[in-house]
Amino acid sequence: MIIPGFLISIVTFPGVIVHELAHQIFCRLMRVPVYEVKYFQLSNPCGYVLHEPSDNPLKVFFISVGPFLINTIIGALITLPVSIEIVEFGQYSNLINLLICWIGFSILMHAFPSTGDAKCIVNAILKNKEVSFLIKILVAPVIGLIYIGTVGSVMWLDLLYAVGVSMLLPKILVMIF
Repeated sequence: MIIPGFLISIVTFPGVIVHELAHQIFCRLMRVPVYEVKYFQLSNPCGYVLHEPSDNPLKVFFISVGPFLINTIIGALITLPVSIEIVEFGQYSNLINLLICWIGFSILMHAFPSTGDAKCIVNAILKNKEVSFLIKILVAPVIGLIYIGTVGSVMWLDLLYAVGVSMLLPKILVMIF
């Protein structure tokens, strides 16, 4: 079933907000000036961060993949206690648990960088003659994964990622400990 992306973004708006906040955080960490931030809006794109372009490949890389790191960490931390409770005790009916899971899932579903982010990395690293061949080899799979994540979102890959991080990871942790 195909649901328009903007409807998914409305239902999962906490993830859009955290995604854009992650871009902004990495801009600040990389000392790249931010001109405008729209954490959420009802038009396409649902959110964005306009920042000064950087010719530093490392800065571009971290600003682009920042949402993957931040959304994954925050989404996992939010869902971890609830997921362990669900895995261990089967507490599916608690309304607060469901609300926490929705917030965590929403954040995890927006972890994948956009194709625009991938294009920035391509231009800053793969097409940059000053970047070493080894770095290009290391970054190329990341770019490929970004495109797979974006295309896969049409087939609910973002939801599968959210389920994997929020449900399977806690189950593995419970088994280990």
